[in-house]
Amino acid sequence: MSVFELSVDRAAGSGSYGVQVVRSPAGEAAADFDVDVEALLAQREPIQAALLASSAATRGRLTSVEKPVRDLGTELFAALFSSPGVAGRYQASLAMARDRGEALRVVLRVNPPELAALPWEAMFDAEAGGYLCRSEPLVRRVPVPGALTPLSVTAPLRILGIVSAPRGLAALDVDREREQLEAALRAPIGAGTVELTWAPAATWEAIQELLLTERWHVVHFIGHGDFDVDDAEGILALVGHDGRVNRVSAGSFADLLREARPTPRLVVLNSCASATSGAHDLFSGTAASLVRSGIRAVAAMQFAVTDRAAIAFSRAFYIALAHGRGVDEAVHSGRVGILGTAGHTLEWLTPVLYLRGDNAHLFSITAPLSAPAPAPALDEPVAREEPDPAGPPPGHCLRTIQGAPAGWWKRNLVLGGASVPFGPDGRVLATANGDKTLQLWDPATGRRAGHPLTGHTGRVWSAAFSPDGRLLASGSADTTVRLWDPATGQPIGQPLTGHTDWVRSVAFSPDGRLLASGSDDKTIRLWDPDTGQLIGVPLTGHTGRVAPAAFSPDGRLLASGGADRTVRLWDPATGQAIGLPLTGHTDWVRSIAFSPDGRLLASGSDDKTIRLWDPDTGLPAGQPLTGHTDWVWSVAFSPDGRVLASAGNDKTVRLWDPATGLPAGPNLTGHVYPVRSLAFSPDGQLLASLDVAHTIRIWAPVTPR
Repeated sequence: MSVFELSVDRAAGSGSYGVQVVRSPAGEAAADFDVDVEALLAQREPIQAALLASSAATRGRLTSVEKPVRDLGTELFAALFSSPGVAGRYQASLAMARDRGEALRVVLRVNPPELAALPWEAMFDAEAGGYLCRSEPLVRRVPVPGALTPLSVTAPLRILGIVSAPRGLAALDVDREREQLEAALRAPIGAGTVELTWAPAATWEAIQELLLTERWHVVHFIGHGDFDVDDAEGILALVGHDGRVNRVSAGSFADLLREARPTPRLVVLNSCASATSGAHDLFSGTAASLVRSGIRAVAAMQFAVTDRAAIAFSRAFYIALAHGRGVDEAVHSGRVGILGTAGHTLEWLTPVLYLRGDNAHLFSITAPLSAPAPAPALDEPVAREEPDPAGPPPGHCLRTIQGAPAGWWKRNLVLGGASVPFGPDGRVLATANGDKTLQLWDPATGRRAGHPLTGHTGRVWSAAFSPDGRLLASGSADTTVRLWDPATGQPIGQPLTGHTDWVRSVAFSPDGRLLASGSDDKTIRLWDPDTGQLIGVPLTGHTGRVAPAAFSPDGRLLASGGADRTVRLWDPATGQAIGLPLTGHTDWVRSIAFSPDGRLLASGSDDKTIRLWDPDTGLPAGQPLTGHTDWVWSVAFSPDGRVLASAGNDKTVRLWDPATGLPAGPNLTGHVYPVRSLAFSPDGQLLASLDVAHTIRIWAPVTPR
């Protein structure tokens, strides 16, 4: 790509400024210019109002809404390009780039901080009749010595999301902010090219732990920022120990990010639409500070932005980035994405990009490593270890299975268990994968049992075996449920359609006559697995995404949990809700499980606790089970009901005595990444756990103390 680079600084010996063409296909040039910076900065508030108004502007209102933006843009363009020397080099560079069939990357090095706060992205070329950044990628660059090479990344691109809402600042709807970014990334997450994980808290300590223990490529920050004029440095507002503001300088935040290995190459700063101080959240200054502190690239929203525009930008930006585009091209794609939200929107000028060095390609992204060749089928001879006659000690890891198919952390693992057995001996477990497939495994050998099951067109979120083991059901980001023959790996019938969003959970009734599916569309649907037909109408009541669903052992109850922080009970025969929602959790309910006798219901949550409920009364059964130091992703009862296992982001599997609520044994440690899924074998002699690094661990039997 051709580059046209301008350096802007104070002119020597005068109160004016100087612009210099330091690199272009057409040569160099220089000129001085004068601007009334205070008058231009005073236009930020009316520009902000114009941007938000433009998202709903009709054709008749467009001229009056756009006028302040175009007037400011014309003045900014004239400041840099009014001299014949600079303008001539620019026009010649454009022509040369067009002859080569290339875009012309326009690079600005704006050194005076008062000028850096101006929205140069609004520059309007009156002669050409268009905004510069609408036609060419526009980058704000911080020069550094030496060449910076792209980071080699095996997909997916891992994004750490941070929502900071300290007390005392404009309130943020944390759930809405999360849902907004997840909605923006739904397509690349479903395709397996992007992975998004939310920090459990926006404190210095929580972020540091995540940076030290996991690998991140991008940090996406949603919250408040400022620019300290006295110290000439940007500020980010994290959450302090007391829940109030912890003002962190951009330099300190860069030091924090360097705790990660490798350091994240990109930071995205997203001003929040719910904040009313957009004109003062000068993220452009913070972006420049972060890049000067060593971060390769920072994309920021220099004005408050509507939800629609933020979603459109993030979607197009991350899709472009995940497919190998330069970050400058990705920002340009984000602008084009915003254009599609409303016919006359001006919000495309809100994003600003700061780049350290010349290379806009931050990542060299390759597809996930191919899986090893399929293992022999289960009926073929395989080498097996001779068991110790005395049996392994409780909590002992019997086997580690490496290299489960590459995919996102939200995969689900299913091992034939009390309510969903696969054969009487529990010889098969299944993983639902981020590469749109399911895989069967032999837990005794750690080998694949046949080829991957293919057919879904999006990430597979969940899987469940029918009670007789003759069916395997799966739910996917493609919004469908599919049925499979585990013996042959072939799909059975057509996909079950009806959901309008990701299907996060599937569960068979104990008699196998019903299949339940829970979805991000906030509904549960019941299906006849023999015919694939929908039974009744969708079960509605949840006000957020439905994550887990489970039948009671006698099949008379169906439980569900979700993003609305509640557990709900249903009568599957009528589709009616039973009683009031079970409340007490303070964050997402990620997992639920009935005890084998049906007298207890366990739920695990992002609030780091497990709760036990009496499903007959809907009341809590004792106090919350505490011990996990991060989100609880999975809960499972042993077949005899004497042990409850839980797994979480803290990389541990924990064992509980459900009768007392006390630990039932030592924590099972060994995973080096967060653990997302658990299952007991039908005889209770095995416990399987799966972490985000695609490692399955098989543990020895455990019993309460």
